[in-house]
Amino acid sequence: MAELLRLKTDEFLFTVKAASVESRSRTLSKTLLIRQCTNSNILVKVTPAIKLSEQPRGFVDGPCSFLHAVEDLNHTDQVNLDSPIFFENTLYQVEWIFLKNVQWASLNHRSKTVCDAFIFTPSEDGLSARLTGTINTGNDVGWLRLPLTFELNGKTQTQHIAFEVLPTKMALHQDLPAMYQAIDKVYPLWRFSLVEKTEQDAATNQQRGHFPLIWLANFAALRERFEQGLKVICAAPHSRLQPTVANIKAAKLKGRLSHKLAEQVKQDFANGQYDKRYAVEKKQLSVDTPENRFIKMAVSKSKRQLAEFEQKLRQSNQAPERQRLSDSFLNELHSWQQPLQKVLGQSFLKEVGAYTGLSRESLVLQQKTGYSAVYRVWQELKFYLDVFGNQSSISMKSVAEIYEVWCFLCLKQILEQDLGFELVENSATKLAQNDFFEYQLKDGFAGAFRFKRSDGVTARLAHEPKFTKKGKSIRSYLVNQEPDIVLEVTLPKSASSDLGSSEEKQFIWLFDAKYRIKTDKNRFDDSNEDIESTDYVPDDAINQMHRYRDALIRLSESSSSSMSGQFAKKSRPVFGAFALYPGFFDQATKQNPYASAIEEVGIGAFALLPSQSGCDKQSGYSGRKWLLEFLQDQIGTAPSTQIGQGHEAMYSVISMAERFYVQEAARIPYYGMSQVLYPDLTMTVALGKYNERFSHCFEQFKNGVLRFYHLPVSTFQLRFKAHVINEVRYLVLIPNHQTSDDISAVWLVRNVQYLKRSEIDVSITGKESDSNELYVLFELGQPFSLKNPVVFLPDGTFRHSIRLTTLSRLESVVRMADVEEVYEEVMVSKVQQSSIK
Repeated sequence: MAELLRLKTDEFLFTVKAASVESRSRTLSKTLLIRQCTNSNILVKVTPAIKLSEQPRGFVDGPCSFLHAVEDLNHTDQVNLDSPIFFENTLYQVEWIFLKNVQWASLNHRSKTVCDAFIFTPSEDGLSARLTGTINTGNDVGWLRLPLTFELNGKTQTQHIAFEVLPTKMALHQDLPAMYQAIDKVYPLWRFSLVEKTEQDAATNQQRGHFPLIWLANFAALRERFEQGLKVICAAPHSRLQPTVANIKAAKLKGRLSHKLAEQVKQDFANGQYDKRYAVEKKQLSVDTPENRFIKMAVSKSKRQLAEFEQKLRQSNQAPERQRLSDSFLNELHSWQQPLQKVLGQSFLKEVGAYTGLSRESLVLQQKTGYSAVYRVWQELKFYLDVFGNQSSISMKSVAEIYEVWCFLCLKQILEQDLGFELVENSATKLAQNDFFEYQLKDGFAGAFRFKRSDGVTARLAHEPKFTKKGKSIRSYLVNQEPDIVLEVTLPKSASSDLGSSEEKQFIWLFDAKYRIKTDKNRFDDSNEDIESTDYVPDDAINQMHRYRDALIRLSESSSSSMSGQFAKKSRPVFGAFALYPGFFDQATKQNPYASAIEEVGIGAFALLPSQSGCDKQSGYSGRKWLLEFLQDQIGTAPSTQIGQGHEAMYSVISMAERFYVQEAARIPYYGMSQVLYPDLTMTVALGKYNERFSHCFEQFKNGVLRFYHLPVSTFQLRFKAHVINEVRYLVLIPNHQTSDDISAVWLVRNVQYLKRSEIDVSITGKESDSNELYVLFELGQPFSLKNPVVFLPDGTFRHSIRLTTLSRLESVVRMADVEEVYEEVMVSKVQQSSIK
């Protein structure tokens, strides 16, 4: 292991070692170079400042050092680094070798896992005492603080060493704040955690209100100021002269009496009343002031809050499988209460009454020493991070969790801002606190966002729904499945009926957020795949997408009854499963490396990262363009206001559904079977101009014995691939595209082939050819007649005769020009059509 960091004092030698971090450093440098960003203030913080006996060193056995020379060895509170050496998902060995006679030492980190990884070895056999441990940073980024406590010469000393753990797959100070901002808008306070390995400066845009974790983080940062102010108050509590009324007998009256009181006493004596008491008003110093009542309230509430923290956390931490908190942290919470309890035991506070508020501004609380410090701390604790957020740090959930929820919200934003959906139900914001005061999302479809669009299309976006063996509509027969994100789009019932279905048409896409980048090549990878210069998602993430799509089965409503699926009508509801990963690309100019796989099989990945307004704006970087374009192609955008809810809007919805079903990935059947959307798909097409070469073809057509029909692919100009033509079940042949005719014969299509012109038998073509032009060859069965002939009226172009419709639609019209077409998007554009004669 290379020695990354070496700090030597008179008391200890501190070292950090790890396997080579050069590859991670190069990855981060590449990331920042692409983003045109830099990492500033790369340093190691030391609190309190230490006296070094030598200059700090790093990479002792290597050719270079990542450390700056320290100007003042006698007072070192930070060590600057030229390059980062602390990264996520890296194992570090940390060791303190004590150069003096240390009796014991421990690491007092809040996390029990971190503390348990360190072992103290006392000095023996001439070896120095040492505290040694390992830390795997995992997906925790931010400041990793190592609080050391050791006993030397009967005195307990503490020393904190902190360094910033950086991600390699994103720009920490650009991407994470953008993710936090997006998450805070929808899930306020969700990202905060009680105990993680690292901490970060808390953001300043949180909502006000009582949130224990933020209160605790602020109290930890402000505690010393709070206690110092209380010490000053206890030494010299504020008091003021306050009037008091006492009823005193005449014999005990002292001093000069008022004229009125003297006359009253004289009169009472004259009447023989010697035991009567008289009200006498005096002024005396009293500590029962509004300011002291405030102090008593602030101390009492803080003490009660800390006691509740400790009690609940100790109770939650009892179960062995749930022990997250170290004993040192729980003991620290208890020790914070001792100074407060001591203040509450002060004699002067026993005379102080209950706090009822301040009737006016108090100069004592604002200006007097001690009181002003406590008052300001209380205000900061009261308002949490709204005003003073930068003064405290708090643990955040791991960056993997942050990335997952940000991806979920990114899809929500795309639906609302780019695809024209309106949020109609938001049950996803229901957060609940767990036993460690952390907020948790309500996962599954119960906590989903629901959307609706002006064309009647609805959508549902769910976070981590669970598909089980007992699912009613979608079931996983063997193992429960829990994808990160599920997007479900439902067409209106009218559109589903037009597509020949009695049920609502639903389409599902699954997304799994993977905060990982492929780093190792396997032996099956393409030799041209350069994982050093191109970010790919790990192979296991792609395998997981295949698993999700294969495992989920939809059951029709009639199938999910008491028959328990015995006669179930099963189908596969997932139209695509995609990993989302933090890859760096200029998506405006480059193609998604998974684009081909997404088109062919509906499995792949999308690089997804925030688009920043700072450094990214200079490079034109877009972090979600590929995902946005995919969803636009799949779901489309909201129709114009002119279309509204009319026929054109419905036609747009049907076209959207047809786009789903004509995709290559949706058409892959089991071997030996076929898969179709329209079981009676019918193509109308003309035979062509009559000539001697085609005379036999026209004769076979008239006699009803035509067995083959061929057509150049270039004439049909397919926009999509061969599976659309493969679905054609019937051909309606028009004798001549230049003359009107009554069409009644329908030919059954037995088979469809794609052959070169030279490969088609001359008995079919009427003329030999050595051309390699690709043709579509239809093998035909016996024809049958329509109930009522359909009138064909020419417009002079052969292309006009080619239409895709269904047999049921054809039978419902009188003129062929009136037939409703399907799969219009497989035809060429009107501009291209005009060039085909």
